Amino acid sequence: MRERIFSLETEYGVSFLSEKGTSDPTKETLVSALRHALTEAIGLNESMYIANGAKFYHDVGHAEWAHPECRSAREIALYDKAADALMALLLPSAQESLRVDGFRGRFLIVKNNVDVHGNTYGCHENYMAERETAWLDHEDYLRLSIRYLVPFLATRLILCAPGRVGLGRRGEQGFAFQLGQRADFMNAVVSRDTRDMRGLFNLGRENEPFSEGGYRRLHLILGDACMSGYGTFLKVGTFGLLLRLLEDLEIGAIPHLKDPVRAMHAVSRDPSCTALLPLYDGRQMTAIDVQRLYLEQVLRYAERYPTSEEERELIGLWSETLDALQNAPSRLFGKIDWITKKSVLDRLLTSNGLSWDTPDLDKHPIRYKLQELDIQYHNVDPTQSLFYKLLRSQQGADALDTLWDVESVRIAQAAPPPYTRARVRGEVIASARRTSGRVEVKNWNEVRVGGQRVELHDPFAFFSPDTYALLNDGKLSS
Repeated sequence: MRERIFSLETEYGVSFLSEKGTSDPTKETLVSALRHALTEAIGLNESMYIANGAKFYHDVGHAEWAHPECRSAREIALYDKAADALMALLLPSAQESLRVDGFRGRFLIVKNNVDVHGNTYGCHENYMAERETAWLDHEDYLRLSIRYLVPFLATRLILCAPGRVGLGRRGEQGFAFQLGQRADFMNAVVSRDTRDMRGLFNLGRENEPFSEGGYRRLHLILGDACMSGYGTFLKVGTFGLLLRLLEDLEIGAIPHLKDPVRAMHAVSRDPSCTALLPLYDGRQMTAIDVQRLYLEQVLRYAERYPTSEEERELIGLWSETLDALQNAPSRLFGKIDWITKKSVLDRLLTSNGLSWDTPDLDKHPIRYKLQELDIQYHNVDPTQSLFYKLLRSQQGADALDTLWDVESVRIAQAAPPPYTRARVRGEVIASARRTSGRVEVKNWNEVRVGGQRVELHDPFAFFSPDTYALLNDGKLSS
């Protein structure tokens, strides 16, 4: 495929620090306050969809932001950053509505993936992918996809993990730093479930939106949320590159891991990136070695076939990142979250004459400061976030990311991606907000204007004659 749809579903942790003697709002109440503020800004009453094409709702104790359909990895990285910025902008309004309802305290939103109680919440990835090829039917192609992509997925933590203090679901396996937040929760190579059996490769939801015709929705649940747009871009973009090679059957030698789940756990617990991972053929490789094998395949592919400017950019960043990880990780400060976070925590330990190897570090009072900084890094409020504090010390007081300028992020908060069906949903909502017209956005592929239904099956179709005809005919207010 030369064209692809990318999307993410990011779950934000929400909590409320109540003043003494006051009651605590439920998670659903917190998300409802956010949703009300979002509706006032760029949404419609009784709809989970908003004007930039995204969907926002409460999902099992978390605020979930399902991003609009995007045409590139860079575009989805932008909309992911726009969601963070919108959440921060909504906070004052949401907190005020909670105060009016009698809840006094401070509302916190964090973009991480595990809480102190041992619960994990996701940043799920969605890719439009071919269902089969001219040479392989669906089942055979699916087996090949799993076989080819799992070693990459098990080792890509080094490119895009956010970092975490603690080993095990509740930190019960030790007090140390690891790369991934969801890594310890992954317990299967392949799964259809998303909660109990969490697989590196997920087969659920294949037939959900943007899976029309010969395409399927490839849904990944193993990933962590990134504060850095650089990490999101690498995470989604490198996988997109490998999908292209796979769909063209341009695949080379694959480093088959003997135990992919155990390998992922080992990679997560090895900030040095030197742990040796056993292969089926008896060899051993580091995560960097495995990633380089995939990168070399992409480079060979790019020599034979046309590539876009974005694909060439991704190949360059992938190569530079692996080189830096091997030779000078500090060059990735501000770009790769786990490296950025770890450098701050390392400095704190060093300034107190400690290290991660200090005996009984988990019993030292500094552990609470380390855990506090771990969470603070992911706060979406720029005035409270460690990530934004570090970023702005380098780039200026208004910086939001290393990839995106403030104006691009601002535009993406209210405007949908221009070249997918998200544009139609977004423009219908924007029109209804201007005219107070009657509109329903039923789901990703259906809108109703003035009671008349319009289906949006093709996710690439950014213009809908039927929808705009209804708007122009005055059906919006009927």
